[in-house]
Amino acid sequence: MRVNAGLLSVLTLWAMLGSALAQDQPAKTTSEPERKADTQAIGDLNAAFVKAYNTRDARAIGALFTPEAEIEDEDGDITRGREDIVARFSGFFAGGESGTANIATDSLRFLGADLAIEDGVVSIVTSPKAKPRTNRYTAIYARQGGQWLQARIRDEPSEEASAHEHLQELSWMLGEWVNESDDAIVLTTCKWSKDGNFLLREFDIKIEDKVALSGTQRIAWDPQQKQFRLWVFDTGGGFGDGTMSRDGDRWVIKGKGVRSDGKSVTATNVITLLNKDRMRWETLDRTLGGAAVPDTQQFFLVRRPPAPGK
Repeated sequence: MRVNAGLLSVLTLWAMLGSALAQDQPAKTTSEPERKADTQAIGDLNAAFVKAYNTRDARAIGALFTPEAEIEDEDGDITRGREDIVARFSGFFAGGESGTANIATDSLRFLGADLAIEDGVVSIVTSPKAKPRTNRYTAIYARQGGQWLQARIRDEPSEEASAHEHLQELSWMLGEWVNESDDAIVLTTCKWSKDGNFLLREFDIKIEDKVALSGTQRIAWDPQQKQFRLWVFDTGGGFGDGTMSRDGDRWVIKGKGVRSDGKSVTATNVITLLNKDRMRWETLDRTLGGAAVPDTQQFFLVRRPPAPGK
């Protein structure tokens, strides 16, 4: 998901070790002609990192750092030592949101026989439809025992992405969706707000061809809490709010609200996107008036095809 800004910040640090010859963004490395062998060695180091990162091999990544290496993210938080760096990578990979990275190196300068510094820009893509996020970085390389290794990496602060850019991660929701069951038909429509900073959803629940309940929902990016938030209102007078986050291939919505009869409700909705036109919906951990109630059976939503002539 959208990957939150804190996680992205750290990922950009890791990704800055990416290939200096990124396929879609060739590096513009500058170095002294007489240091070609060392420049190649650092390039090989970067390539080794890309391979380890893409295969989610935290231990192999750790081997590319000096034992006393430091990584500083844009918030000033520092990870020190090879083992802690391995542990941090392992945590990111376990979360399933590490994404893919590309790097463009602006300069590589040698400060002595066994020391070099590199400046550049790294970009990270967390999902096929998400816009890449970019950060500038500075990396220091040290040669130890005849081998070039990462000694220190610092991620420069980046500008916060706009609400629209964050919400692009939820663009799969756009369009018309329908669920037909034995009891009811649920129609859902999702579109952008006019300013592009919110997603707006409307739903109708039909029973025996009559609309039994309708409602609206607004989804936003909360730049303070670094997460998606949503609010829902129904025509019966009920309302609620919640948060939405990604868990691997699932989206988890934790919500609470008040029904028109005054009873409080809580629930966890789990959406699994099966493909671009089909999703599975489950509702778990439900309570009504403070008492637990059974979970709902899972059901499926399919994208409604456009009307003929559209």
